[in-house]
Amino acid sequence: MSKVYSTYTYHTSTRGYVTPEYVYGNAVRVAAPELEPQKSPQRKPVRTPEQEQRLRQRKAAAKKNQQRAMVMNGKFVLFLAAATLVCAIFCGLFVMMQADITTNMKNITALETQISTLKIENDALEKRLDTTVNLEDIKAEALALGMTYPAEEQIVTYSVEQTDYMNQFSAIP
Repeated sequence: MSKVYSTYTYHTSTRGYVTPEYVYGNAVRVAAPELEPQKSPQRKPVRTPEQEQRLRQRKAAAKKNQQRAMVMNGKFVLFLAAATLVCAIFCGLFVMMQADITTNMKNITALETQISTLKIENDALEKRLDTTVNLEDIKAEALALGMTYPAEEQIVTYSVEQTDYMNQFSAIP
């Protein structure tokens, strides 16, 4: 046989155990008073009058300390104001330094762009100069002015050993 309490159905098994079985639904038919936990009455400890006096004194001292801690005197307010001012100054300096860095970065970018433009212009002018100079005209003009090719004994060849430069200690003959 089963009885319905709360949202569970309790039935007795063949061995004599009472086991809950969940009943689906939203209506509680009968509350099960025997399943509610028994509240044991709480006993207050019995205190002697001396203990009560000490307890009252401690509570009064704690309350007095709390009130003293909540009060802000002039020195503390002055300290808080100074600390706030110092923090505000540091924040302002930080923002100014960040603005300077941003300005410098923009200037660097502008200068790099200018350098790149000048290099492009320089390369274009150099290429134009190379195309306008005719080496055959220069050779003809030099020969007309009396310039000649060097003779075999006038050519001096230097050999460089494992370095890419040479020191000259005396005049070349």
